[in-house]
Amino acid sequence: MLTLCHAVKKKIAYLCTVFYINNILKMKKILLITSIVALFASCSSKPKFELEVNIHNNGSLMDKKFVVVQNLDGKIIYSDTTKIRKDNFNLEIPYEGTALLNISIAPESNIRDIMMVAEEGKVQLNIEGTKVHIGGTPLNDRLQAFYNGNDSISLLFAALDKEYSTQNYTEPLTSQQAKELQKRSEEYRQKRSQLLKENTDRIIAFIKENVDNPVGEYYFMTNYIMFPVERRIELISFATDKLKKEFGVPIEQ
Repeated sequence: MLTLCHAVKKKIAYLCTVFYINNILKMKKILLITSIVALFASCSSKPKFELEVNIHNNGSLMDKKFVVVQNLDGKIIYSDTTKIRKDNFNLEIPYEGTALLNISIAPESNIRDIMMVAEEGKVQLNIEGTKVHIGGTPLNDRLQAFYNGNDSISLLFAALDKEYSTQNYTEPLTSQQAKELQKRSEEYRQKRSQLLKENTDRIIAFIKENVDNPVGEYYFMTNYIMFPVERRIELISFATDKLKKEFGVPIEQ
Protein backbone atom coordinates (compact mmCIF):
# COMPACT_ATOMS: atom_id res chain seq x y z
CA MET A 1 0.00 0.00 0.00
CA LEU A 2 2.85 2.39 0.91
CA THR A 3 4.60 1.55 -2.32
CA LEU A 4 1.45 2.38 -4.27
CA CYS A 5 1.05 5.73 -2.48
CA HIS A 6 4.67 6.56 -3.12
CA ALA A 7 4.27 5.80 -6.83
CA VAL A 8 1.13 7.94 -7.02
CA LYS A 9 2.96 10.83 -5.32
CA LYS A 10 5.85 10.55 -7.78
CA LYS A 11 3.42 10.53 -10.70
CA ILE A 12 1.62 13.60 -9.37
CA ALA A 13 4.96 15.39 -8.82
CA TYR A 14 6.02 14.51 -12.36
CA LEU A 15 2.75 15.77 -13.84
CA CYS A 16 3.03 19.01 -11.84
CA THR A 17 6.58 19.52 -13.06
CA VAL A 18 5.55 18.94 -16.68
CA PHE A 19 2.59 21.29 -16.26
CA TYR A 20 4.86 23.96 -14.73
CA ILE A 21 7.47 23.64 -17.50
CA ASN A 22 4.82 23.76 -20.22
CA ASN A 23 3.34 26.89 -18.72
CA ILE A 24 6.77 28.51 -18.50
CA LEU A 25 7.44 27.69 -22.17
CA LYS A 26 4.03 29.05 -23.16
CA MET A 27 4.69 32.26 -21.25
CA LYS A 28 8.09 32.64 -22.93
CA LYS A 29 6.49 32.05 -26.33
CA ILE A 30 3.82 34.66 -25.60
CA LEU A 31 6.48 37.14 -24.44
CA LEU A 32 8.56 36.49 -27.59
CA ILE A 33 5.56 37.02 -29.86
CA THR A 34 4.61 40.17 -27.94
CA SER A 35 8.17 41.51 -28.30
CA ILE A 36 8.21 40.82 -32.05
CA VAL A 37 4.83 42.51 -32.52
CA ALA A 38 6.03 45.51 -30.48
CA LEU A 39 9.21 45.70 -32.56
CA PHE A 40 7.27 45.69 -35.84
CA ALA A 41 4.83 48.24 -34.48
CA SER A 42 7.73 50.42 -33.40
CA CYS A 43 9.36 50.20 -36.85
CA SER A 44 6.15 50.89 -38.72
CA SER A 45 5.33 53.87 -36.51
CA LYS A 46 8.63 55.64 -37.27
CA PRO A 47 8.12 58.66 -39.53
CA LYS A 48 8.90 58.18 -43.21
CA PHE A 49 8.90 60.25 -46.36
CA GLU A 50 8.14 59.15 -49.89
CA LEU A 51 10.53 59.37 -52.83
CA GLU A 52 8.72 59.26 -56.16
CA VAL A 53 10.94 58.41 -59.14
CA ASN A 54 9.83 58.97 -62.74
CA ILE A 55 12.05 58.00 -65.68
CA HIS A 56 11.28 59.02 -69.27
CA ASN A 57 13.25 58.38 -72.48
CA ASN A 58 16.13 56.59 -70.80
CA GLY A 59 15.76 52.86 -71.19
CA SER A 60 19.47 52.40 -70.46
CA LEU A 61 18.69 52.73 -66.73
CA MET A 62 16.59 49.57 -66.63
CA ASP A 63 18.04 46.80 -64.43
CA LYS A 64 20.63 49.17 -62.96
CA LYS A 65 20.92 49.79 -59.23
CA PHE A 66 19.25 52.84 -57.71
CA VAL A 67 21.34 53.69 -54.64
CA VAL A 68 20.00 55.95 -51.88
CA VAL A 69 22.26 57.29 -49.09
CA GLN A 70 20.92 59.65 -46.42
CA ASN A 71 23.43 61.83 -44.52
CA LEU A 72 22.83 63.85 -41.38
CA ASP A 73 25.64 65.89 -39.82
CA GLY A 74 28.23 64.01 -41.85
CA LYS A 75 26.99 60.56 -40.82
CA ILE A 76 25.18 58.00 -42.95
CA ILE A 77 21.86 57.32 -41.22
CA TYR A 78 20.25 55.25 -43.98
CA SER A 79 21.24 53.50 -47.20
CA ASP A 80 19.40 51.21 -49.58
CA THR A 81 19.71 49.80 -53.09
CA THR A 82 16.78 49.08 -55.39
CA LYS A 83 16.94 47.47 -58.82
CA ILE A 84 15.26 49.64 -61.46
CA ARG A 85 12.61 47.45 -63.08
CA LYS A 86 10.13 50.06 -64.32
CA ASP A 87 9.91 53.72 -65.30
CA ASN A 88 7.94 54.80 -62.23
CA PHE A 89 8.40 53.64 -58.66
CA ASN A 90 8.00 54.92 -55.10
CA LEU A 91 10.26 54.33 -52.11
CA GLU A 92 9.39 54.84 -48.44
CA ILE A 93 12.45 56.07 -46.56
CA PRO A 94 12.87 56.57 -42.79
CA TYR A 95 12.75 60.23 -41.81
CA GLU A 96 14.86 61.53 -38.93
CA GLY A 97 14.71 65.19 -39.84
CA THR A 98 15.88 67.32 -42.76
CA ALA A 99 18.97 65.62 -44.22
CA LEU A 100 20.97 65.34 -47.43
CA LEU A 101 19.87 62.60 -49.79
CA ASN A 102 22.43 61.36 -52.30
CA ILE A 103 21.21 59.34 -55.27
CA SER A 104 23.45 57.41 -57.63
CA ILE A 105 22.77 54.85 -60.34
CA ALA A 106 25.22 51.97 -60.70
CA PRO A 107 27.07 50.63 -62.50
CA GLU A 108 28.06 53.60 -64.66
CA SER A 109 25.12 55.40 -66.23
CA ASN A 110 24.45 58.58 -68.21
CA ILE A 111 22.94 60.20 -65.11
CA ARG A 112 25.20 62.16 -62.78
CA ASP A 113 24.97 61.65 -59.01
CA ILE A 114 22.14 63.72 -57.54
CA MET A 115 22.00 65.55 -54.23
CA MET A 116 18.48 66.03 -52.89
CA VAL A 117 16.91 66.71 -49.50
CA ALA A 118 15.06 64.34 -47.20
CA GLU A 119 11.94 66.25 -46.19
CA GLU A 120 8.49 65.42 -44.91
CA GLY A 121 5.98 64.76 -47.68
CA LYS A 122 6.58 63.43 -51.18
CA VAL A 123 9.99 64.16 -52.70
CA GLN A 124 10.08 63.88 -56.49
CA LEU A 125 12.92 62.87 -58.79
CA ASN A 126 12.17 63.18 -62.50
CA ILE A 127 14.62 61.94 -65.12
CA GLU A 128 13.94 63.02 -68.71
CA GLY A 129 16.58 61.54 -70.98
CA THR A 130 19.80 62.58 -69.26
CA LYS A 131 18.28 65.63 -67.56
CA VAL A 132 17.35 65.53 -63.89
CA HIS A 133 14.74 67.60 -62.05
CA ILE A 134 14.00 67.43 -58.33
CA GLY A 135 11.10 68.91 -56.39
CA GLY A 136 7.91 68.15 -54.49
CA THR A 137 8.93 69.82 -51.22
CA PRO A 138 9.97 73.41 -50.41
CA LEU A 139 13.68 72.79 -49.94
CA ASN A 140 13.98 70.51 -52.98
CA ASP A 141 12.21 73.13 -55.11
CA ARG A 142 14.67 75.74 -53.82
CA LEU A 143 17.64 73.47 -54.53
CA GLN A 144 16.41 72.82 -58.08
CA ALA A 145 16.20 76.58 -58.68
CA PHE A 146 19.82 76.82 -57.50
CA TYR A 147 20.83 74.03 -59.89
CA ASN A 148 19.09 75.89 -62.71
CA GLY A 149 21.20 78.93 -61.83
CA ASN A 150 24.35 76.81 -62.01
CA ASP A 151 23.40 75.64 -65.50
CA SER A 152 22.70 79.21 -66.65
CA ILE A 153 26.05 80.45 -65.35
CA SER A 154 27.87 77.61 -67.10
CA LEU A 155 26.22 78.59 -70.39
CA LEU A 156 27.20 82.23 -69.89
CA PHE A 157 30.83 81.32 -69.26
CA ALA A 158 30.86 79.05 -72.31
CA ALA A 159 29.37 81.81 -74.48
CA LEU A 160 31.92 84.32 -73.16
CA ASP A 161 34.82 81.98 -73.90
CA LYS A 162 33.51 81.41 -77.40
CA GLU A 163 32.97 85.12 -78.06
CA TYR A 164 36.52 86.02 -77.08
CA SER A 165 38.23 83.04 -78.60
CA THR A 166 41.58 83.95 -80.19
CA GLN A 167 41.52 81.12 -82.73
CA ASN A 168 40.87 83.60 -85.57
CA TYR A 169 44.29 85.17 -85.02
CA THR A 170 47.32 83.63 -86.66
CA GLU A 171 50.95 84.25 -85.97
CA PRO A 172 52.72 86.50 -86.63
CA LEU A 173 50.33 89.28 -85.60
CA THR A 174 50.37 92.70 -87.17
CA SER A 175 50.62 95.66 -84.80
CA GLN A 176 46.92 96.38 -85.40
CA GLN A 177 45.96 92.80 -84.62
CA ALA A 178 48.09 92.89 -81.47
CA LYS A 179 46.25 96.00 -80.26
CA GLU A 180 42.87 94.43 -81.02
CA LEU A 181 43.85 91.24 -79.24
CA GLN A 182 45.05 93.15 -76.18
CA LYS A 183 41.78 95.10 -76.09
CA ARG A 184 39.70 91.96 -76.43
CA SER A 185 41.71 90.23 -73.72
CA GLU A 186 41.05 93.12 -71.33
CA GLU A 187 37.34 93.11 -72.17
CA TYR A 188 37.27 89.35 -71.61
CA ARG A 189 38.94 89.64 -68.18
CA GLN A 190 36.52 92.38 -67.10
CA LYS A 191 33.42 90.49 -68.25
CA ARG A 192 34.64 87.26 -66.71
CA SER A 193 35.39 89.00 -63.40
CA GLN A 194 31.92 90.54 -63.39
CA LEU A 195 30.34 87.16 -64.12
CA LEU A 196 32.36 85.53 -61.33
CA LYS A 197 31.24 88.25 -58.91
CA GLU A 198 27.58 87.82 -59.87
CA ASN A 199 27.86 84.06 -59.47
CA THR A 200 29.54 84.40 -56.07
CA ASP A 201 26.79 86.83 -54.99
CA ARG A 202 24.21 84.26 -56.06
CA ILE A 203 25.90 81.44 -54.13
CA ILE A 204 26.27 83.54 -50.98
CA ALA A 205 22.61 84.60 -51.14
CA PHE A 206 21.57 80.95 -51.43
CA ILE A 207 23.78 79.93 -48.49
CA LYS A 208 22.42 82.77 -46.36
CA GLU A 209 18.83 81.74 -47.13
CA ASN A 210 19.58 78.14 -46.11
CA VAL A 211 22.31 78.54 -43.50
CA ASP A 212 20.19 76.85 -40.83
CA ASN A 213 19.56 73.65 -42.81
CA PRO A 214 21.81 70.86 -44.19
CA VAL A 215 21.82 72.27 -47.74
CA GLY A 216 23.11 75.67 -46.64
CA GLU A 217 25.66 74.01 -44.35
CA TYR A 218 26.91 71.86 -47.24
CA TYR A 219 27.41 74.81 -49.59
CA PHE A 220 28.92 76.91 -46.82
CA MET A 221 31.56 74.28 -46.10
CA THR A 222 32.33 73.49 -49.75
CA ASN A 223 32.65 77.14 -50.79
CA TYR A 224 34.22 78.79 -47.73
CA ILE A 225 37.76 77.58 -48.42
CA MET A 226 37.49 78.52 -52.11
CA PHE A 227 36.33 82.12 -51.64
CA PRO A 228 38.71 85.07 -51.27
CA VAL A 229 39.13 86.50 -47.76
CA GLU A 230 36.61 89.33 -48.20
CA ARG A 231 33.87 86.89 -49.24
CA ARG A 232 34.74 84.55 -46.35
CA ILE A 233 34.19 87.44 -43.95
CA GLU A 234 30.79 87.93 -45.56
CA LEU A 235 29.93 84.27 -44.99
CA ILE A 236 31.07 84.37 -41.36
CA SER A 237 28.84 87.40 -40.74
CA PHE A 238 25.73 85.20 -40.90
CA ALA A 239 27.21 81.79 -40.02
CA THR A 240 25.59 79.74 -37.27
CA ASP A 241 27.59 78.82 -34.16
CA LYS A 242 27.79 75.27 -35.52
CA LEU A 243 29.53 76.48 -38.70
CA LYS A 244 31.80 78.89 -36.85
CA LYS A 245 32.94 76.05 -34.63
CA GLU A 246 33.63 73.90 -37.71
CA PHE A 247 36.07 76.52 -39.06
CA GLY A 248 37.54 77.54 -35.73
CA VAL A 249 35.94 80.98 -35.71
CA PRO A 250 35.46 82.49 -32.22
CA ILE A 251 31.82 82.47 -31.07
CA GLU A 252 30.57 85.66 -29.48
CA GLN A 253 29.13 85.17 -26.02
